[in-house]
Amino acid sequence: MARGRDMQEVELLDGDEDVTEQPVPPARSRRRLWWIPAGAVAVALSLIGTQLVLDARENAAVARLAALPGVFPPIGDELVVVRAIPPTDAYNFWGALELGGTRTAGLMVAPDGSQSLDAVDLRTGEAFWSTPLVGPNADRAVSRADSYGGTCQGDGAWGEPATVAVCLATDGFVRYEDGGTEERFPATSSRVVVLDLDDGHVITEWVVEGDPQLVLVGDLAVVGSRDAERGVVVVAHDVLTGDEEWRYEKPVGAGAHGPPDQYWGLITAGDAVGLDDGDGLVLLSSTGSLIRDDLRAATRGGYFATDPVTGTLELTSYAGTGKRTTTLLARDADPADDVVLRGEPVEMTVDDGSLPGVVLTSLSHAYAWDRETGEQLWEADVQPNSNALVVRGRVYLTTSTEILALDGRSGEVVWRTQLPASGAGALATDGRDLLLLSTGYDSGEEGGMTGYDLATGHETRTVRYPAGVSDVQMLHGLLVGWSYTTEELTFLE
Repeated sequence: MARGRDMQEVELLDGDEDVTEQPVPPARSRRRLWWIPAGAVAVALSLIGTQLVLDARENAAVARLAALPGVFPPIGDELVVVRAIPPTDAYNFWGALELGGTRTAGLMVAPDGSQSLDAVDLRTGEAFWSTPLVGPNADRAVSRADSYGGTCQGDGAWGEPATVAVCLATDGFVRYEDGGTEERFPATSSRVVVLDLDDGHVITEWVVEGDPQLVLVGDLAVVGSRDAERGVVVVAHDVLTGDEEWRYEKPVGAGAHGPPDQYWGLITAGDAVGLDDGDGLVLLSSTGSLIRDDLRAATRGGYFATDPVTGTLELTSYAGTGKRTTTLLARDADPADDVVLRGEPVEMTVDDGSLPGVVLTSLSHAYAWDRETGEQLWEADVQPNSNALVVRGRVYLTTSTEILALDGRSGEVVWRTQLPASGAGALATDGRDLLLLSTGYDSGEEGGMTGYDLATGHETRTVRYPAGVSDVQMLHGLLVGWSYTTEELTFLE
């Protein structure tokens, strides 16, 4: 039976016995036609997803960096003044205790010369509480902006909010005058007052004698006094009870010590107490025994300070050769654990912990050292200015002509760029950019910030300071502006 279009004619040719029917190519599937654009979309979506992951990681890294002490708040295209405080209140602001966010507690001197510990929000000026410490004082009233007396110290570690304040409430103070001269007003009444920083209530207090010095070491409030009759007396008290824990006395004639009107003081040195008795530094143990009397010569020919991060003592001296060396003391001040480094410390204003145990010094070149062993890790042929930052395994610093990023593990230069016309200044970061701070002087030259990409060193932006602001720095969670002409402080955003 005929099959119509199911039948096909086939022509057989000689020698083509194996030729078979050639099938008609099938129509291309519509699904297959869509494969190419669908694949392109998938690739695009994959790229977008990858970028979103990278952006999320970058944002998380920026957020972690932004939470570190010393990191600036986010900087936009301009800075504006949100509040200003007068010179009479500005001095005590620098030593205020951080309570979290922009809240602080600072020792304030009122117009009548009385003193109190006041908790405020620095950004808004809102007051939370005020605890009186010392009554009115006519002499202090006329010297509010150029005098110093009394102090409050907190129990918080570096970059962490304090919960307890230990205050030296005294009517003794020093008035500073033009030309560097000073006038001393001896104390007639002094107390140590311990306060809860949640609401300002007094936990305990006790009377102390003479013109005392105060330092907080662990859970001890250490108070020292010195006069021509008794010599030096240092007493450690339990912070929360005021009970005496130990006493160290150095009578007049028992050894070298400076005259009563010469500077002296107490400092924290890890678990030890540093006593600068006017003739160099000695160290007392956490139980009050004299453990280091071998540092006098070195401290006379140099300077010393407590590392804000570790709480340990750093001592820089000429070592009798004219070449600076830095000695890092162990927390317990054991001489066997001293680490001596070439050069003087480079201030690390931001350290994200990506180079643990690394210390930087400068002496014509930059040096990196292992804090524990004193082993030199690298040397770079650059001479740092001012300060440095450690961010994501790199060291950022300036020289007299350049800004540089160094690999923190090798010291190799990652990138370098010339300083702008405004010249060298301190370095900072807001988490996204490296910021060079340039000072505006009273000659009318404007100050401002120049931003650089942390990865490449390419310039990203320039932000001028508001009128009347000479320079800025980060303190208590805010940008603080100061002026060469007005002496007032401004808070910027």
